[in-house]
Amino acid sequence: MDQNNSSRPLLAIQDLSLSCQGAPVLADINLTVYPHQITAIVGADGAGKTVLLKVLSGLERKISGKIVLAGEAVEALPPWEVVKRGLVYVPEGMRVFPQMSVLENLEVGAYCRREGMAGRLDLVFRVFPELRHLVGQPAGLLSGGQQRMVTLGRGIMSEPRLLLLDEPFMGLSPKLVTRFCNSFRDLARAGITLLISGQHIRRVLKIAEKAYILENGRIIRSGAGLDLLEDQHLQEILFIH
Repeated sequence: MDQNNSSRPLLAIQDLSLSCQGAPVLADINLTVYPHQITAIVGADGAGKTVLLKVLSGLERKISGKIVLAGEAVEALPPWEVVKRGLVYVPEGMRVFPQMSVLENLEVGAYCRREGMAGRLDLVFRVFPELRHLVGQPAGLLSGGQQRMVTLGRGIMSEPRLLLLDEPFMGLSPKLVTRFCNSFRDLARAGITLLISGQHIRRVLKIAEKAYILENGRIIRSGAGLDLLEDQHLQEILFIH
């Protein structure tokens, strides 16, 4: 979706900075995410991607700057209040509850949003139809790819307006990466806005309508994902092959 067709961004980050023991971790971050887009934050390991997502989700609050979600400043809110406003974070390596069934795992995601749970469960099954036939299985017995579907489904069950995904392709085969890319597009079409971070730069840029390149805690470039992917200078400094 062209951002010009949206009246205002769903998320706006303004002059966001974070330091740890006097050393800058994030510096002067300015970033916007428009409704129903797939937006990406990419960069090498240690660039600050995970820290930024933790800041947005309320897990890190020693910051300066503004975080505006749907017109409301949320930079001082605790994590549970951020979730209530529709910003849901799925961290890298998020695990299933292995002894609980797939259905029970998904229902855990709806603990703050019981109303309308059936509709969100239907969306999970439309995006990940494999899970529909596994609802009674202990989640710990599923394959790695299926468990990733469950953790993402748990995020969907929280009724997100904005879903933050940290390294969603980590450890997946190329075939599953393609499968998940299609699923993310399905979610965007269903009205869920996605902000994806990752060091798998080529994979992420291919599906991002807008992307930001993060290096040493600073945004060094932004643009359409495919445009950045074809940028010769970025290919050299980020080792995109």
